[in-house]
Amino acid sequence: MKTKSCANQSGSTLVVVIMLTAILMVTVGIAVEYTVNINRHVQRGTTLESAVAVGDACIEVLFNNWRTVCRTPGNQTLALATSSFSAIATPTPSQFPNLPAVANFVKRGVSFDPANDEYNSTYTVSNYKVVGVTAEWAALANASATPEPALGQLAQNQTVNSVTPSTSATFNYIASADVTLPALGPNGNVVAKVRRVFQKQQLSPWNFAIFYVDPLEIHPGPLFTVNGWVHTNSDLYTAHSTLTFADKVTYGSDWNINFMPGDLQHLSDVPASPNYPAGLPPARDQAMQPFGMDSTSIFNTTDSNPNNDSYHELIEPPVNVAGNPDPLAGQRYWDQASVIIQVSDNPNPNNRGFDNVKGDDLVNFYTVTNSSTGATTPITGSWPSTPSQIALYNALADAISTNQTIQDNREGASIRVATLDVSQIENAASGNPTYQPGIPTAPIIYMYDSSATSNARRAIRIKNGSKIPVGGLTVASSNPVYIQGDFNTGGTGATVPSNNPSNLNADGTYVNPANPPLPDTEVANNYKRAPTSILADAVTILSNSWSDAKSGTVPNASPTTVNTAIIAGTVPTAAVGGDGSYSGGAENFPRFLENWTNDTLTYYGSMVELYKSQQSIGEWGKANVYDPPTREWLFDTNFKFNPPPGSIMVYSYIKGKWSLL
Repeated sequence: MKTKSCANQSGSTLVVVIMLTAILMVTVGIAVEYTVNINRHVQRGTTLESAVAVGDACIEVLFNNWRTVCRTPGNQTLALATSSFSAIATPTPSQFPNLPAVANFVKRGVSFDPANDEYNSTYTVSNYKVVGVTAEWAALANASATPEPALGQLAQNQTVNSVTPSTSATFNYIASADVTLPALGPNGNVVAKVRRVFQKQQLSPWNFAIFYVDPLEIHPGPLFTVNGWVHTNSDLYTAHSTLTFADKVTYGSDWNINFMPGDLQHLSDVPASPNYPAGLPPARDQAMQPFGMDSTSIFNTTDSNPNNDSYHELIEPPVNVAGNPDPLAGQRYWDQASVIIQVSDNPNPNNRGFDNVKGDDLVNFYTVTNSSTGATTPITGSWPSTPSQIALYNALADAISTNQTIQDNREGASIRVATLDVSQIENAASGNPTYQPGIPTAPIIYMYDSSATSNARRAIRIKNGSKIPVGGLTVASSNPVYIQGDFNTGGTGATVPSNNPSNLNADGTYVNPANPPLPDTEVANNYKRAPTSILADAVTILSNSWSDAKSGTVPNASPTTVNTAIIAGTVPTAAVGGDGSYSGGAENFPRFLENWTNDTLTYYGSMVELYKSQQSIGEWGKANVYDPPTREWLFDTNFKFNPPPGSIMVYSYIKGKWSLL
């Protein structure tokens, strides 16, 4: 019995061992299978990440090439169709050295419908394309259809299907790249279908209170509030706590609570942060390109082309020389002008000038006959000019006076001035006047003195412009421009208050910076503020008290109101190691030549800097030039809906919504 019991026990032990071994083998098998599955999933997950990364890289290639096509001269202001990108550059295998070598790397998509699945598993990258879409990102009718705009603020009388170059809008495109990479598992390849929305945004610089392409410095001494958008494509320098931003501020490079290197005018000032709305500090944003052009690749000051030096070309006449294309053809204000007024030296002192005085300046009038080339036709007050040209000439002839001289202490020079008297091209009215016959309802007057040199200083003056017809007015010049007296106010300094203390706190700030006071100027004679702009090498404001005879003596100013957008140049702050000069900052963007102590300059408008001054190059900060006004400066919100005559837009190229199908 005892021996039999041992045998039974031994058999039971063997069974247990076999069962345990089986369990261990099953467990090991499960563990191995689990590990293999985990490894397979990890490998597929890693491969998917690689596929997404490759897709993103392809989208980046698409974006850079899409933007290049959009910036090509002739395309900048257009909403391009899908067909414009059919030959867009493709990525190459050399850009992805870690991918396995394959015979078929890229296959373009050919459908204009972003929802059309053109995936091809035999290619590493397929369905590679950019297509224009509607505002809701849906397909267009065909590959030749232009993208439907997503409209911002509308210009007056603007329709959805007819977008003018002065209307804020966004044009949408969808980019796609389907990436296939080999991976373990029953399904074989891993596929990542990457999509991204590209947006070409069209926006008028008149939407900004201050817009700079170059470094923007704002260093006011007295309290200064900016109530509109502020942007610079470059660096932003703010170092005074007296500065208050009431709206968004953006910069393309960096924000410095400090003074610009090279500026020795503020050595004794301690940098301090400006004030801004809670939660809305200045923020980095991408550069916004005027005319949709990348200035670093379009402009060149070292080649022989006289038409591509800088954005200063905007206000210069084109030079028609064979082999020298004009990147701003059709965009120059010369090309857009309703009339061109050319003032020039009289080559013969015995010949009578335009004013019938011997030796005085000559004045010629032209109309643009080809806005793409800037070609012109002379007009006079008689045949062979057409009746409409004769009417235009006669309306302007009495408004022009020449051979006046003022002393500009900032320039340290005597400036010969030709004057446009705005009141002479209008009919008298109690409210807004109308233009005389021959003048368009929204004219662009290009007026310049072609005899200007570094030794012969010339400028244009605008005066008696207190009333402007409702269609507006734009005056452009390659020379400096002086605005004398109230402009676009509806009255004179005697009848229109230039400052309203009830709109201000005791410390000079606005009661509600986000909702600044309305202009005081519309109370006079039922006047409606008109959309106007002045474009020049530099803009200087002369008060209602200005007298040419007192120029050079820093005469006393009087309260003055100017309501207009301004594009003008600056004299930059000196580079490190230079003479230590300061540009004057945005607070001195419009220049002064008078003693404004205790007098207010009320300004409603938009200030845009696109270039460096080439004629008015006197540095800021000289003695006996001016004493600053009390600045009541406000952004004119009317420009968001009713911009001045003429087209100038800034364009941004944005990578929008990203998705993975």
